[in-house]
Amino acid sequence: MLRGLLKLLVEIDSSRFLTTRAAAALGLIALLAAFGAVGYWLPAAIAGYFGH
Repeated sequence: MLRGLLKLLVEIDSSRFLTTRAAAALGLIALLAAFGAVGYWLPAAIAGYFGH
């Protein structure tokens, strides 16, 4: 997974094609948003399950 993240970062920086750069940037943003959502919702769900 780390290798995929590094590949996205390199594609954003070094790709010759604008569409590839944009797709890599959107993929990275989506990945970060997914991690953010899991980081927020998972603890909230666990806290709700245990009644805090």
